[in-house]
This record gives sequence, structure tokens and C-alpha cells, in this order.
Amino acid sequence: MMTWKTPWIRYALLLGIALGGFFNGILLHQILQWHHLLSLVPGVDDLPAQVLWDGYFHLFMYLLAGLGLWGLWRAHVRRAGITGQPLLGALIAGFGLWHILDSVLSHWLLGIHRIRIDSEVPLFWDLLWFFVFGLLPFGIGWGLGRGSGEGGAICTGRRLRSRR
Repeated sequence: MMTWKTPWIRYALLLGIALGGFFNGILLHQILQWHHLLSLVPGVDDLPAQVLWDGYFHLFMYLLAGLGLWGLWRAHVRRAGITGQPLLGALIAGFGLWHILDSVLSHWLLGIHRIRIDSEVPLFWDLLWFFVFGLLPFGIGWGLGRGSGEGGAICTGRRLRSRR
């Protein structure tokens, strides 16, 4: 069993958050064009300003992804004997965590955008996105990260010991 308190897991979660942000920005802001980062912010209503802030958002996601990759590299994931399942679990959990945080902060608390601002019922789209791309991946990732396979190594902070 892997513990979520291991140092490398934080970096994998950070990378997952960045991947979730990229997914959100590329699909919703660029491909579908359902909203932009500051769609509902008064005074930021022209398209060039919206696109500029989407660019700042993607730059921030790149910084998070770089920090996550740097941390994983520092932790020597492969050399430490960390298996793919907990790493994949942390990435998926981080992906879901991004969408949970984005929904709560950007959609509901700050009100700077919604998933479908052109919808008659924007809350429906926000909740659908929250569950499908937030809670569901977070739960799956959490389960993968906590799963225990046979063999391999148990990661307990800085120490690794064999299961056999």
C-alpha cells in the first residue's frame, strides 16, 4: 500500500492538476469556445483580452507542470522502485482535483466563468463537469493510489522496503 504522504506523490498530484488545467483550457476555451477564464468579469469583455488571460492561465499551468516534473525527477521515481499504479493514481487524482478546485473557486465563489455561459441552466453544466471530470477522476485516482498490488515495493516516505 502506498501512502499519500510520500514526497513524490505531491509532485505527481501537481502534475495532474496542471494536466487538468490544460484539458479544461484547451477543450473549453479553445476548441469548444464555451467560455474563457474571465468570461463573466466586468470590464474584460473583448475577445483579445479574454484570449490574453487564457494565455496567462496556460502559462501558469506550464509552471505547475514543470514544477511537478522537476519534483518527480528529484524523487528519482524509477530508481526508488515506485510502481506505475500509485503514480498514475496521483496523476488522475490531480486531474480531478483541478476540476474540483476550478468549479468551486472560478464557477461558484469568484463567478469569473461557467462551463456553458450560453446555457439557460449553467449550473447543470457546472455540476455535470464537476462530477464527471472532478469527483469521478479524483475518486478513481485516489483508489488507484491506495490500491495494493502483490510484490513491488511499499513506499513509506523516504524508506522503501520489499513486501516479500
